[in-house]
Amino acid sequence: MKKLSLFFGWFGLLLFIFVDSVSAQTVIQTTNVTVVYNTSQANSVFENVTKFYFSNGNLVIDQNGVETSISTNTVRRLELAAISTFNDISEWDEDAIFVYPNPTSDKLFFSCKDNQEVTVSVYSMNGQLLKSEQMNTSESLNVSSLAKGMYIIRINNQNYKFSKF
Repeated sequence: MKKLSLFFGWFGLLLFIFVDSVSAQTVIQTTNVTVVYNTSQANSVFENVTKFYFSNGNLVIDQNGVETSISTNTVRRLELAAISTFNDISEWDEDAIFVYPNPTSDKLFFSCKDNQEVTVSVYSMNGQLLKSEQMNTSESLNVSSLAKGMYIIRINNQNYKFSKF
């Protein structure tokens, strides 16, 4: 009975973190996608990308209705050139911190109205603290040592989700 109670306690905490993190998410618009291959094939740069998604084992890149399919077996990583959807930095919420790229393979970057000192904590999906650092939002967080999967990142009492691939 004690184990069951402990399980539901952790489950409730994770559900709270998940719901809280969903409300803290933002959308970052991307215009350029670079595909880095795990073969000797040269990197491909796709400009003016309107969306990309995965379908039937392929990465599909849509450039204003023109779709290109690439087998995911050949893709080592994607590099996104992200731009904010805000027209003016004065529109940003004072406390908003944007985390990108998501998903990532090695580093997370942060963007906010003013650079600030923050405490960044990374948790596994079962609530285990994996990493905690005091850093400036102008710095990047190295997550290359983490295994592939989903993680929760907490920055000054704001929760976000990110994926490591």
